[in-house]
Amino acid sequence: QVANGNFDLAITGRDWLWDHLCRFPSSPVTEVLDLGFGQVKVVAVVSQDLAADSAHELRRLISSGQISGLRLASEYVNIADKYARDNHLAPYRVIPTWGASEAFLPEDADVLIEVTETGETLARHNLKIIDTLLQSSACLIGNKIPPTDQIKRDRIDYIIQALHRAGG
Repeated sequence: QVANGNFDLAITGRDWLWDHLCRFPSSPVTEVLDLGFGQVKVVAVVSQDLAADSAHELRRLISSGQISGLRLASEYVNIADKYARDNHLAPYRVIPTWGASEAFLPEDADVLIEVTETGETLARHNLKIIDTLLQSSACLIGNKIPPTDQIKRDRIDYIIQALHRAGG
């Protein structure tokens, strides 16, 4: 909504902002203020039974034929796609998920791109983190292009300053 100009400001997670920017790199949306709460990490996760502890080792498994057609499951389909492209994990496909997705591994996916606070839930599901993609928290986002109306700009600045003073 901010990118489309329907809202001037919004609160979201840095993870969702990054997912948006992975799909739309030229989007006019930017982080205005880190609000400092809702700390999580976006991580790449595999089964403990998979002989890989990094994206490089996943690439080795693909090139050796031990994994044919890597399956990445995630709510963050754009981050997952970028992760696979940046790490040269082709051939791959991204499987969209919603809600608790730990059960996808290892039967329905090879890699899970997921959020975690402590990693305890992942460990209970026999999963291991092989990469940390992003530290995320709640943030205020806005449009890079300021409104032309001075009154509107003043109101936006007031909101930003109020949130900053409140501890953001």
